[in-house]
Amino acid sequence: MNKAKNRKKRRAVVRFLAFSLPALIIYTLFWMAPIVMSAGISFTNWTGMTKLSESSFIGLKNYMNLFTDSILKITIRNNLVYGLIMILFVPVLAFIVAYLIENFTRKKALFRTVAYLPAILPSIVVVMLWKWMYNPSYGLVNKILEAIGLGNLGTGWLTNSDMALCAVTVTAIWKTVPTYFVLFMAGLQSVSKDLMEAAVLDGAGRMQVIKNVILPSISRITTIVYILIFIDVFRVFDLIYAMTGGGPGYYNTEMILTYGYKTTFTNSNAGYGMAITTTLILFAMVCTGIQLYFQNKRE
Repeated sequence: MNKAKNRKKRRAVVRFLAFSLPALIIYTLFWMAPIVMSAGISFTNWTGMTKLSESSFIGLKNYMNLFTDSILKITIRNNLVYGLIMILFVPVLAFIVAYLIENFTRKKALFRTVAYLPAILPSIVVVMLWKWMYNPSYGLVNKILEAIGLGNLGTGWLTNSDMALCAVTVTAIWKTVPTYFVLFMAGLQSVSKDLMEAAVLDGAGRMQVIKNVILPSISRITTIVYILIFIDVFRVFDLIYAMTGGGPGYYNTEMILTYGYKTTFTNSNAGYGMAITTTLILFAMVCTGIQLYFQNKRE
């Protein structure tokens, strides 16, 4: 009897390894290995233009330079502003969209598809669309402002040093909200209908049902959404690089990741560029771990 159980366990382990091992190998080769290599390079003075073997070990010099880099301080400020706006607006808008579709539409599948479209559009298409909308001469944004009598507020949204970061962030919100509204949609469908009906029978209004029934029921999904957005905030690259290139002016929309990329490949300072990205990865991992720890402790 025990031998039969052991054989079943061994077969289960073999099946598990057969399915998971290829994914684990791919994950190691294309995710973990580059991170480890980047961390190693960050302790050298490699330029990226020569053989790595020709570089020298310089210890923590690249990491010490992080504290005196004035441009890096600007990128950190930009990332914090961008991140604050994303964290404040994306979860709220994603929940509102999910709630409206789930409770106020008949053709839910159609509205879900339309609402999700921005998430599946290639980044280059999103960039081209919003660059057209922000165009100071014929862009839709300025045309709308003119139509409602606010034409004096029109500007070159991506060339104005004061508005470029805000304009890029709005684009990021438009593309990001659909990704998370799907998670909230799944959460809303899992909320007990009996609990909501009981709350309504007890005299609870719509807002009270949302506050006292729905939000507590989807708290775990909400936490996951915030963690994913937090990670995305520090991964932002393509929209910034394609829309503004980090400009206009003096690094007005430069983010940590785009600065690390330029340092590595444009300024030929791969060692320092890898120190920037390695620090960013470690920071994101630590913050995510802290969030998960307190979430699990609360539950």
